[in-house]
Amino acid sequence: MDQLCVVCKSATYHEHDALISSLRKQFWQMIPLRLFIWGDWDSTDQEQAENLPLLACTRVQGDVMKTIIFHEHTISYSPSNRYIKMFLKKYIEKIETLGSIELDEELLELYVSLASTTEENLFVEGMCYKTYLLDKEQYTRVVLREEQTMISQGTTGLQTWDAGVRLADFFAEHPGKDYCWWMFYF
Repeated sequence: MDQLCVVCKSATYHEHDALISSLRKQFWQMIPLRLFIWGDWDSTDQEQAENLPLLACTRVQGDVMKTIIFHEHTISYSPSNRYIKMFLKKYIEKIETLGSIELDEELLELYVSLASTTEENLFVEGMCYKTYLLDKEQYTRVVLREEQTMISQGTTGLQTWDAGVRLADFFAEHPGKDYCWWMFYF
């Protein structure tokens, strides 16, 4: 039996790890924050997936910094600074809805630093990375380098297409089947 966290007493350590894994997966994929699931991605009931006391746990806040923001993969293949800033802002807002919860100092310092240096312009230029995880353990990864603008160099081909992501998800969920034959007939 998994023990309750001694810090927040609102969840088990397994639930902490599942939450961090879910947040990391969405963060690396740069999921739009309006669609972000602030709970366990694999939960069958998304309405019940969000657990604000768990998000506010100081252990979880530290893990967000250590195993998401400053993870060696994030350092090497970083989402845009604008996305990191928006993620931290939304995360801090979620925690602050609980009232008198202490925020991680490192988390606040990074957010303030990004807020003061990151442009608000919607048309930010430059490259960033999106990482798609193909297994539950998050070891098998596909990393794509993308342009942050929709149209670049006269083409729209420098961003992930949602249809391509959905097709890849379908193939990942149905391994071992030969679906390639039909592509050549269209």
